[in-house]
Formats: sequence, C-alpha cells, structure tokens
Amino acid sequence: MLNLQELGVCFDVETAVEEAYSIGRTQHVVEDLWEYIEVMNHTIDIASELQYKEDILDECMVRISNQLPDKVQEYDYQIEKDKLIIYSGKSGVALNSELLKQRILENLRQRKYDEVIEIPTYETFPQEIDLQAIHKNIFTKPKDAYYTENPFIIHEQKVGIDFDIQNAQNKIDMAPNSEKYTIDLNLTNPNVFVKDLNVFPDKLSTFSTKYVNNPNRTTNLMLAANKINGTVLMPGESFSFNRVVGERTIAAGYKNAAIFVNGEVEDGLAGGICQISSTLYDAVIGANLEIKERHNHSKLTSYLPGGKDATVVWKRLDFQFVNNREYPIKIEMSVQNGNATATIYGIKSAEEYEITIESQRVGVAGAYTVYQAYKVYHQNGVEVKREFLSRDLYK
Repeated sequence: MLNLQELGVCFDVETAVEEAYSIGRTQHVVEDLWEYIEVMNHTIDIASELQYKEDILDECMVRISNQLPDKVQEYDYQIEKDKLIIYSGKSGVALNSELLKQRILENLRQRKYDEVIEIPTYETFPQEIDLQAIHKNIFTKPKDAYYTENPFIIHEQKVGIDFDIQNAQNKIDMAPNSEKYTIDLNLTNPNVFVKDLNVFPDKLSTFSTKYVNNPNRTTNLMLAANKINGTVLMPGESFSFNRVVGERTIAAGYKNAAIFVNGEVEDGLAGGICQISSTLYDAVIGANLEIKERHNHSKLTSYLPGGKDATVVWKRLDFQFVNNREYPIKIEMSVQNGNATATIYGIKSAEEYEITIESQRVGVAGAYTVYQAYKVYHQNGVEVKREFLSRDLYK
C-alpha cells in the first residue's frame, strides 16, 4: 500500500486557478472576445498538474521488487574458511517498474485512490556467474599488522586471498546446472600479526585457579587453554568460548572426566574445561571488559566459590565478552604446576581500577543455595564502588 502523504501527492491548484483567471484577459480585444465566446459555448478543461516525489516513488518500486514471492535470484557467493562458495541463482520474475509507475500515476490523476493495481512482472533469468568480478571483489594481498604513533593506531593484518579463475570456470563448465560450486581459495598469511606487535605493555588483570593433576582432566584443561592462549581482540570485537575453543571431541584429543549433569557428577567427554572458562571469567571482570553471556554451574565447583564461575556447553551455553576498551587486548592462558591462569594484557587508560569479584552465600531457595556476586572497584587499596553482577542458584 502506498502512503500518499509520504509520496507527496498533490495537484498544482494555484497554477490552474491562475490559468483560469487569465482567460479573456490578454488585453487583445479580438482574442479576449473569442475566448469569451468559447467559454460561453464550450467547457474549457483546465487540468491541474499532478505533483509527487519521484525519488520516493522509485524507492517504493525497489521495495515492491524485493518483496516479490517468486523474484529471480541472482548468483551470490560467500567465503567459508578456505573455500569460496558460489550459488548460481534461480530464474523467476522481475518487476516492470516503469509500467507499474505509469499505472499508479494514471490512477492518481483520475483520483482512483482505492483501486487495486495488478503488479506487472516478467519472467527473467539470473546473470551468468562473473568469475572475473568475484575475483576482483575478494582478491587481497597479504598485509602485515603495524601501528602508528601520534595518534597511536593499530592497523590489523590482512590475510591474502586468491583463487584460480580458470579452475573455477572448469568446475562450472563441467556442471552447468549445479546450484552451488565450491572453489578452493589460496590463503597467504602475513609475516606480522597484531599479536606479534609490542603493543600490549600493561598487565590489565590476572587470575588463577588450582587443579588436581588427574591426567584426563588435565589434558582437557590444557587443550582448551592452548586454544585461547594468544587470542587478540580488537576494540569492539567479541570473544566466544565455544567459537575459539571449538567442539570438544575425541578426534580433538579430549578425554572423559568428571562433569555435572542435572546437578549430579558423572564422567563425560571434555570434563573439566569449565575451569578454563571460569578462570577466564574472573580475569575478564578484572580487566573491566563487558560480559555478553555467562552461566553458573548447576552445583558448586571445587575450584571457585559460587558466583565466580562460568560454565559452558557446546551449542547450548557459551561464555562471551566484548573488548570494550580503547585498544586491543591479548589473552594468555596457561595450565601448569597445578594452576590454571588467565592473564589479559593491553594498554592502561588514564583511570584504571583494581577489580575483583566478591561473592557471598545469601540464603537457600528450596533445594538450592543462593549466592550473590558483586564487581568491586579499588583504587590505591580503597574500595571506591561496587556493582551487582549476578544472583546464582546451586543445587
């Protein structure tokens, strides 16, 4: 439905009135007399000109075209890791914009504001896949990370991206009716990544938890910690534990160890890695980073009091945070000598705090023990403020 007010529809009545008033007033006696006789014997139709906002009408055409249920689907592509996925598109209908605009304007001129207009379309086919255009869009030369001073700016590295156009064309020619083509990408790493730059001079926070050296559980801790170790987050970038650590599988080396299932302890694959997410959680709070997602365990853990833990479950529960600081941060994670340690480096701001999580048992709710946690800010050893973090229940 078109919004006539938004479209700016109106008629130039003022011009029409001026034209009517000018009839018989040319100051030429013979011509004025002739026009007077014409008016007396016939009706002179003075049409007011239709006015509208052409750019708004064009936007309406685009909107209608995008909403067509059977519209043609042009070829498209996306990059997934080291693969270029090309979708060939599908035939369908396209909007005849000019004809539709003519019908709309004609109805407006005739004051037929409520009449339904059939949308004119025609059958069309997607454009042929243009590999040269795709190559031009995605081709990237590898570029080293670097930083500049005054002002201090860190420039991220770029991975080189390329693909063999002829090989890709051969794949398409061999299966011309395929809906999707998968093309190998040639990726070239730069020599210098942001993590290699000496731009993390300050320790923003560190936190450790102790673990008992059960071989299977320790293996799981090390695997998860090694995945996180060295992670760099640019300002505004998000961290997802499940994305960075990945799926915990036997093929990835994970072992069976004790886990919580519905509040009970039993053996499960990758048992223990929640100690890594929990240790990192406390370090993240200490660095004053923004938490996006965090969940407590169903039961109290052996390595942290209630309110200070963060559990994770593949595809169900994640631990996520954002680097909301002005500069990049680097995470170092280690598991050794009975300690799991997370340390976050970066550049301190003018006003920094020593931040810790303080939690306390505040009561019981049915079969659950209730803990409340606070984010406590200190400066020069003096508490300056505290913020409520969470209220957690443990079976």
